This record gives sequence, structure tokens and C-alpha cells, in this order.
Amino acid sequence: MDVLDKVITKVAALPQKQLSAAFFWLGLVIVLSIAAQITWKLMPVNSQAVAWQPSPTSSASAKRIELSGVQQLSLFGKKGASDTQAKKPAPVEQITDAPKTNLSILLTGVVASTSDSHGLAVIESKGSQETYSLGDKIKGTSASLKEVYADRIIITNAGRYETLMLDGLNYTTQSQANESLQKAKQNRTVQTVQRSVLSQELADSRDELLADPGKLTDYLAISPVSGADGISGYRLNPGKNKSLFASAGFKANDLAKSINGYDLTDMGQSLEVMGQLAELTEIGVMVERDGQLVEIIFSLPE
Repeated sequence: MDVLDKVITKVAALPQKQLSAAFFWLGLVIVLSIAAQITWKLMPVNSQAVAWQPSPTSSASAKRIELSGVQQLSLFGKKGASDTQAKKPAPVEQITDAPKTNLSILLTGVVASTSDSHGLAVIESKGSQETYSLGDKIKGTSASLKEVYADRIIITNAGRYETLMLDGLNYTTQSQANESLQKAKQNRTVQTVQRSVLSQELADSRDELLADPGKLTDYLAISPVSGADGISGYRLNPGKNKSLFASAGFKANDLAKSINGYDLTDMGQSLEVMGQLAELTEIGVMVERDGQLVEIIFSLPE
């Protein structure tokens, strides 16, 4: 009993207010726990998961959209239309009635070619001469080179075409030389030679010629042809070794007129292109054959 009395005495010594609050909250927790267990037992839950299935829709009630009318509009173009348009060649622009330019420039030389990309013009501007290719801007002006003909050039200046005649020639809207060049551009024949056998033959002969230029006559016979206005070209014929001459596409009595756009009838241009032959990797020779211009293009081994 002494032990029980001691316990009772200690409990009685505790603060009664705090002790009452502790018993209250402990009892509340126990009551809520019992109530939760009773609630789960009164509400049974099916343990099997229900698989979701979409609700069926009636295809009969759906409205059909007619697309045939939209397809006929060709909103994204027609198949094959762009290919057909791309295959059409661009029309060749011929400018023959451009007015005379008032720019303070002088045309001292031209290299007219049947190839639209090979024309060159020597123009003097502000006391200095320079050589211009198609599309180049002329020094000291806002003009650029558009076309090169035998007796004139066409330039674009402030959005319009203008003519600059060769120094010493009077301005005309058309000329026989201009018409002849245009006709040659339309009627020329281009023959491209890129055969592996030819490349090997050229490689062997090129090394031999660079070592001994005098052996050129073994492959080619060249003789100048004079006309009323001077040299009109160079007559080409095969040498002792005829296979290379024929393989390159040449025929006997071809008259060479230009090489890579350089006019062979002009001595200065002839010497210039001859000095470049050792470095060229592709040669285009314009020859006159049976009254027609034929351009023979072949690659040289590097």
C-alpha cells in the first residue's frame, strides 16, 4: 500500500489543468480513429479497376466534308507545273537600240565571243585603262558592263541600257558586225570532249611539249590565214601523230577563231592566251568549219 500511496500522492501533486487537457486530446484522437474504421467498413470498395472505354459514336450522324471543290483550286500549285516551267530556256536578250552614253569613258578594245560569258572590254576611265568582264562595275561610274559586241559594248547606267562605241567609230543602232555575232551565237555548235583516253593522251603530249615545244608539229600544223582586214584565224591540220588531233574533236582545215574567249585575230590577245596555256585546265576553241562556228571544249590534265 505504501507504493500505491506514493503513486497517488505524486499524481495529486501534478497540475490538474494541464493533466485534464492531455486526457481530453488523447481521448479525442482515439474516438476519431475508431470512427474512421467504422466508416470504411460501412462503405465497401470494389478492388477491381474499371477499364475506361470510349463512348461509341455513330458514323451515320457524322457530316461528310466534300473536298473535291477545294482540290480543284490548286492552292499549292499543280504537280509537274514547276518542272515544266523550269525546263523552258530563258529567252536570249538582244540589245541593239540603246542610246549613246554620255559618260566620260573610252572603249579602246573588245573581245567579242559567241559565248555570252566570255566577252571582255578594255575601257579607259579617269586616265587609266582596265579590262572588264560582263557584270563588272566600271571604275569611276555607277555603270556596269552588260554586253560586248565586235564594235561596241552595252552598259547599264541608272537603270537603262546605253551604248559605248569603239574609239574612232561613229554611233549606229545596228551594224553588220553586231548582226553577224548574234547570228553566230544562235547557230553555234558546242562539242564537249571529256574522254579518259584523250586525257591520258593529252597528259603524255603536254609533258612532252613542255619539255620540247618544237615537237608541236608532230601533233598539229598551224598556219595563219589572212583576210582583207588582217589575220582572220589560224588553219588547223593534223601533224604526223593524227590520233590526238582527231580525238580532241578537230577536223582538217578547221579555222581557229578564238581560245577561251581570246580573239586570235588580235596579236596582243593571241600572245596573252598562249602565255596561259601551260596553266589552263580547260580549253574552249572556237573554229569555223564549213561556214559554221563550232566550239570544242576539252579538259586538260592537271
